[in-house]
Amino acid sequence: MKFSELNAEQWAELQPYLDTAVLPVTGLTGAEMPHEATLRLERLREVLNTIEQPFKGRTVTYPSVQYGEWTPDLVRQLNGICANLRRAGFKFVVLASAIALPSAEGSGADLVVCADNDHQAPDAGQVSEAIRKLWLGRA
Repeated sequence: MKFSELNAEQWAELQPYLDTAVLPVTGLTGAEMPHEATLRLERLREVLNTIEQPFKGRTVTYPSVQYGEWTPDLVRQLNGICANLRRAGFKFVVLASAIALPSAEGSGADLVVCADNDHQAPDAGQVSEAIRKLWLGRA
């Protein structure tokens, strides 16, 4: 479910079931040509599909963090956003990225789902298994 699909009344009613926030990370730097930015966004959509489609009704996808390379500054920013999402009531936070990210360590996220170094979307079955393990406390 997208953040924009929920009004205040729906959120109050559905919050117990929507326990997982998905935070997309595009990884743009501003150095991309328009067609390269388009490819990056298409890649992010593929990654998001591995989460949103099978788990609709339990996840809420927030707006993307568009710009930033994986540096300590971005990791700190993501950590703050993840902390805020938890304060808003989410039990779990999943980063979904169009670029390969090293790990969730330090980002505040419970799980990172990202394209690989060859820019291929992750295997949907593996993503599904990782999220289920997360929810069962076995991540």
